[in-house]
Amino acid sequence: MSVQSREIAAAAGRPDGVAFDSPRRYGLVTRLFHGTLAALVLWQFTIVALYKIFGETPWLNGIARFGPHGYVGLAVLVIAVCRSLWRLSQLRRQPPQERGARGRLARLSHLALHALMIVVPALALVRIYGKGKGLEIGGVTLIPATGREEPWLIAGPDALHGPLSWALLVLIAGHVGMALAHTLVWRDGTLGRMFGRL
Repeated sequence: MSVQSREIAAAAGRPDGVAFDSPRRYGLVTRLFHGTLAALVLWQFTIVALYKIFGETPWLNGIARFGPHGYVGLAVLVIAVCRSLWRLSQLRRQPPQERGARGRLARLSHLALHALMIVVPALALVRIYGKGKGLEIGGVTLIPATGREEPWLIAGPDALHGPLSWALLVLIAGHVGMALAHTLVWRDGTLGRMFGRL
């Protein structure tokens, strides 16, 4: 079989190419969303953990400047919303979910994970507005500065942002743990859907 014939045969098994999801694996777009969000969220928690361990130091402030917490949080929010919309568009294409209680638990945990990646940074934006400071990135005003504080817009986000962030971390740890269990214990090829061949 010629190279061209092999490419045609491969394309026949992947009618929409590598960008879209299919019943046997997640596509390139889903994988890019997954990897980007994982990297950004890992950065956020790593910097927060380092500040809690070492306190505010010049070297840590220098590292944190590479990805300021607020800017990275905003990026997480935007990408998580895009990821959720993409996921909805791919529901009929995606690999089938596991059946039974374990499958239901997986669906609920994924839903909670995606929701928190939107809610946690959104709460921070509400808090910024409540403090009247506003938010500007690259000369573009995203949140107008009012110059006055609104305590009721600060109290709720202040109370929820931290605990929900740690809840997100717990869900991420569970997500990683289950991925390892699928690979090392059940050996069912689940991890290959996200990281295997396109």
